[in-house]
Amino acid sequence: MHPTTPQDPLAPENRPAIARRALAWAVDFALVLAAAYAIGVYTVHQITDVWDNAPQLGVSTWQLITGDGDAIDRAGQFATSLWHQVVSAVIQGFLLLCAATFAYHWACLTFTGRTLGKALLGIRLTPHTAGRAAARAAVTTLADVGCFAFACCLLISGHPVWSVIAWLGAVAVFWFNALSAYSGRTVADRMAGTTVVNATYTDPAPQPAFQTPAPPYAAPAPGPYTPAPPQQTPPPYAPPMPQHQPAPAPQPVRTP
Repeated sequence: MHPTTPQDPLAPENRPAIARRALAWAVDFALVLAAAYAIGVYTVHQITDVWDNAPQLGVSTWQLITGDGDAIDRAGQFATSLWHQVVSAVIQGFLLLCAATFAYHWACLTFTGRTLGKALLGIRLTPHTAGRAAARAAVTTLADVGCFAFACCLLISGHPVWSVIAWLGAVAVFWFNALSAYSGRTVADRMAGTTVVNATYTDPAPQPAFQTPAPPYAAPAPGPYTPAPPQQTPPPYAPPMPQHQPAPAPQPVRTP
């Protein structure tokens, strides 16, 4: 654990309670379930249209009972074609659900920093740039919907064993992402570089990418020009001058 400061989003006063995060997730997931219901109704209508628009088989019940090989082959091909169209419609429905979930999270987090559930519970995401919001929305969609949708697609495609394995993996991914919220950041937060904080948290001011280093000394404040006083410089060195010696007085000349 690293020491936190008031500006740190992981500081205790900035982190929302786990119960609030869980309720916010429940509101958002309810919207996902509503979208899944609408997409399911649309998929059922697609399947019904496939059945109604299918061409007539042209095989009588008596031919099937008596084991007419040609009639049985035609019936098998007809059933296989219908089943492939049904599978395709169901897979398209799951893909549409994943796309709608991703678009909902990405748009809300990018433009407001919060989904509907987060707004109702007074929490938000920081930072919420477009790139980070896209990464978080992708991981959230994968954990909440994507893995389960993949398991369902495997089941309807005729791979029950792989479907069970995918279901177990989906449950593990979901709970691993959810339980990691107790550390302050979920797996989605860590992979996107984001944090869920209280709505009252103030983001720190952005720092410039390059800072000019401070000079080693403080420059003097500008002011009126004052000339410096003249400095007293010692005179240049000169050798001592020889002292003048008076000439000796002339001595009188004595004559004998």
